[in-house]
Amino acid sequence: MAKIIRWKTWVLLLAALTGCSTLTLAPSAGLPGRFSAQRHHLLLRSDFPLPQHHRMLDELIMLRGDMVGRLGIPSSDEPIHLFLFESGERFERFMRARHPDFPDRRAFFVESDSRLIVYAQWGDRMAEDLRHETAHAYLHAVAPNLPLWLDEGLAEYFEVPRRQQGLHRQHIEWLVGRMRRQGWQPNLKRLERVANHRDLQQDEYAEAWLWVHFLLESSPETANVLRGYLSAVRTSAAPPPLSAVLERQLPDAAAAAAEHLRTLAP
Repeated sequence: MAKIIRWKTWVLLLAALTGCSTLTLAPSAGLPGRFSAQRHHLLLRSDFPLPQHHRMLDELIMLRGDMVGRLGIPSSDEPIHLFLFESGERFERFMRARHPDFPDRRAFFVESDSRLIVYAQWGDRMAEDLRHETAHAYLHAVAPNLPLWLDEGLAEYFEVPRRQQGLHRQHIEWLVGRMRRQGWQPNLKRLERVANHRDLQQDEYAEAWLWVHFLLESSPETANVLRGYLSAVRTSAAPPPLSAVLERQLPDAAAAAAEHLRTLAP
């Protein structure tokens, strides 16, 4: 099945969503609010009861530690607001009313000046969706100026279950097929030129994942390159593109990434 690409965007939220971490919303706002819970830094509102120690929430709590450990980024206690809608129809009505310009997706991450928010509809792929969008939120809590491709590549890496260590079978099959049929090859400079989410298609999401997986999983040296770059993004106003860093530290990176993909192929 083709991957449903999610959309991440930054907007200034309406005044009802600004202020302190305790939400006060008018009933007409359309947000879930019947049930609420807090797990560490996660503030959950839903249309339906959810056990305090639901496995999905436990996994989202552990996701922050996984990202801190794998990426060498600091841990942030900034609250992340999760709004879970009981049905797709309820979710779509809310999104059409509050964010009519957004595309038709199952989940969204939205960042404002004061909040990190994830909207999601309940369904068979909610765990995957929440891992992806919450990964965006964790990243933006500490590194809000990530390049678009890297932001999405990291979210794609962390959206798979923890036991899979970032191995995204759907992306592997897609890229291997492209490589065999059309001679596709990784090209980070090409990927870095994509500046708008509307231009991200299956190729771009899959290649972004590949570069992240290649760097994190190939060797301690390549993982350190990515960690160092994330540190530079956090501390520098204008870091160089990662492709320029790789040209100095790993000149054959594209060929190595392609070989990495071949080793992952079924």
